[in-house]
Amino acid sequence: MGLTYEIRNGRFFFWAEDGAVALEGLRPVVRYRLANNPAVFRPYLERTASGARSATEDQEHGLSLDIQVERQGEFLVLRTRLCNCGRAPVFLDSVAPLWLPDFGEVIIGDAAEHWSVFRNGYQSWTGTRSFRAQDADPDPLSSLLQVGLIDIARPSPGVAGHFRSDLFTAIQNLHTQDALCAGFLDGRFAFADIEVAITGQRCGRWVATVHYEGKPLEPGTHIDVPPLGLAAGSCPYALLEAFAELSGRHMQARVPTKSPVGWCSWYEYFTAIDDAAIRENISAAKSLRPIVSFDYLQIDDGYQAAIGDWLEANEKFPHGLADLAADIRAAGFAAGVWLAPFIAKRGSRLWAEHPHWFVRNEEGAPRFALWNPLWGWGSCYALDTTHPEVLEWVGTVIDTFVRKWGFTVLKLDFLYAAALPGKRFDESATRAEALRRGLEAIRAAAGDDTFLIGCGCPLGPAVGIVDAMRIGPDVAPYWSNILSRGPLRDLHGVATKHAIRNTLTRAFLHRHWWLNDPDCLMVRTRRTELTEEEFRTLATAIVLTDGLLVLSDRLSLLAQEEIDRIQQVLELRGESRFRALIPDLMEHDPPRFVVARSADQCAAAVLNFDDTPETLSFPMGRWLEHVSNLTHAFEFWTGQVIELESGLLRLSPVPPHGARVITVPPG
Repeated sequence: MGLTYEIRNGRFFFWAEDGAVALEGLRPVVRYRLANNPAVFRPYLERTASGARSATEDQEHGLSLDIQVERQGEFLVLRTRLCNCGRAPVFLDSVAPLWLPDFGEVIIGDAAEHWSVFRNGYQSWTGTRSFRAQDADPDPLSSLLQVGLIDIARPSPGVAGHFRSDLFTAIQNLHTQDALCAGFLDGRFAFADIEVAITGQRCGRWVATVHYEGKPLEPGTHIDVPPLGLAAGSCPYALLEAFAELSGRHMQARVPTKSPVGWCSWYEYFTAIDDAAIRENISAAKSLRPIVSFDYLQIDDGYQAAIGDWLEANEKFPHGLADLAADIRAAGFAAGVWLAPFIAKRGSRLWAEHPHWFVRNEEGAPRFALWNPLWGWGSCYALDTTHPEVLEWVGTVIDTFVRKWGFTVLKLDFLYAAALPGKRFDESATRAEALRRGLEAIRAAAGDDTFLIGCGCPLGPAVGIVDAMRIGPDVAPYWSNILSRGPLRDLHGVATKHAIRNTLTRAFLHRHWWLNDPDCLMVRTRRTELTEEEFRTLATAIVLTDGLLVLSDRLSLLAQEEIDRIQQVLELRGESRFRALIPDLMEHDPPRFVVARSADQCAAAVLNFDDTPETLSFPMGRWLEHVSNLTHAFEFWTGQVIELESGLLRLSPVPPHGARVITVPPG
């Protein structure tokens, strides 16, 4: 259902063939400053052979705008160029290729009160979900939590029906099933969002904005705004996956062929690791090789002398990390290590020796990045990755880890710090550009063969640099707690429930932008509050979405029942990769259903996120047509025989926080 467009009365009109989706009377808007005086350019458009252009320049400051419109697959793509034809530089705050004035309309099916809006979060840990028109999307309760979970420069509107989605969105009318997908194809160099506000039965606000944060546009120069794609259809998940594919190609994404299996020290030891613990797990990983063949073993947080002093090991690692990396490699595994390259803690050597390396706030003080209770007293601050000396230091750190010590898997954490608002060495750089420069310095130093995993990272600036990306919050040895349900709004931050939600709601990014990292799987039954059902739900989400599979237990203490868990997970995972579909992405939060296909098998999962047992039905035959002739199937986790009626799967009851998986041969 492709979109068509025309220019009428100086504005854009888009519509689908059946008329169910339409954007009527939209126009561009540019917000900028000249000598610190704010100004707005809302050009009247005239049709050209390939799109539209501003009929007249901004009479006061000489801005002109040209939009090329082209079709790419399912998407109509708008390429916007803004030119400064005046005599003085202007400082761009934002450019919106499409903005809905009061006299315009956005139509998706019938009344907007039936809309569901997909809101993509800012960074890895930002909760991502679909909201009904009557819902609100409040940010975490305190500023201490907000700084590490959302973009503090662009907080949520926080009122019912008003949503701001980073880089892309999908909107579906749940009454008519009509859907619209909109998104910027390039998020590497400037942050962007789609803002939607629903007022009663109509859309009161719809704007697609790129934020330039005061970037200068000199006389006689131009800026090419990231292309904006629009597509209509009836399956929002399919539209989002098509968007991810198109934008991934545009941003030259890195997508490794294999989704690796790893081990990480974090969820067993947290910061209490030492040399002996790592060596013990190297030995245990070798012993487990007949059951699970790890691609890499990763030393997580707890080895460093201080946050920022990455090349100095603490007293728990008296021989440093190079020998450990050599022993990991000698055992047949790639050596992995965790670091947070864009932050430093007060009291570190880096902090003391290079106070001018940090982003500054409006008062000139270093920009606060986070406080982590596991690191003791003292805050962490954001490094300025536009500063040449910082980039040189980053390169030296990475070169030491990779080329001198032999680590070829790097987990890069708390990356959002490089994009926090503040004053930088290069005042012309956007926050996205600042983060991108830091990541580029890491890739340049690490080389092309090092596997980079991003974490706590705004998504767009990392595409094409990292091989894998954490797409959700941390898991935990519990489902949720008072903090996650209250101040974190049952959406953001650490909780296994939150991690599973984002694993499902961002599944379409996998193998288009990178390999998705859903975080670790704990198979242990000790030192955990996760029930058997919660373990199965986490494992189901990880496996059926084909993300990285990383265990995080003390391997030498695994009992037979825990080894049996590993074998079950690997059996479900199989040898070929799954491609996931989340059919109820827009209907339920979190989604209840997953359909996955591989060359060897098909699977359908039903998940119960409620705190009570629920009877759930799923029309498998709608998504896997070849099962319509089956009368029964086996449930993977329990081995129960499940009856099917014309492809309808009815499960009664699914336990609280539980998952049931039906596997069938491919059609």
